Amino acid sequence: MATLRIIPRIDETAERLYGCTPWIARLLCLYLYCRCVSVERQKQRLVVTTRWLWLWRTVQTIPFERVARIIYRAQALPSLSPWRYLSFSGSDIADSAFFLISIAVRSSGAYPHETELTLFSVWEQQPREHDWLDGLAGIPRTANRCGDESSRAIVETLHDYVGAPIASH
Repeated sequence: MATLRIIPRIDETAERLYGCTPWIARLLCLYLYCRCVSVERQKQRLVVTTRWLWLWRTVQTIPFERVARIIYRAQALPSLSPWRYLSFSGSDIADSAFFLISIAVRSSGAYPHETELTLFSVWEQQPREHDWLDGLAGIPRTANRCGDESSRAIVETLHDYVGAPIASH
């Protein structure tokens, strides 16, 4: 079975990066929420559009020089598998992780401070040990997988476009 993940749909050209909330996430929240991010190299700006409840839409335009850093966080999610609680072996407690990709935006006022603006959320299944059922199904072993490949690719692409440093806070 391929890795399960919910990642934003990313369209990339030489001058523009565009990402939007994936359709499965929109479906899970009954299409009540959608965030789209456009990074425009030539105009040196990010445009973040958020739609709530089909009615309210906010658009934020942020110049590249106000982006202090790209914030990349991860949170392991506990396994809901009943077999984990019945097993006496030391099994993993997390089988997936939630990654938040944000930016720290410098204020333009007289009192300098930063606000955090979430751009993308990624849910990704974490690697697990290859068992006999995987072998029987013909699933190849993936020894080099960390579990953050999709979200890390988004962060690195965003870094290439904006040029801001990557931080965990």
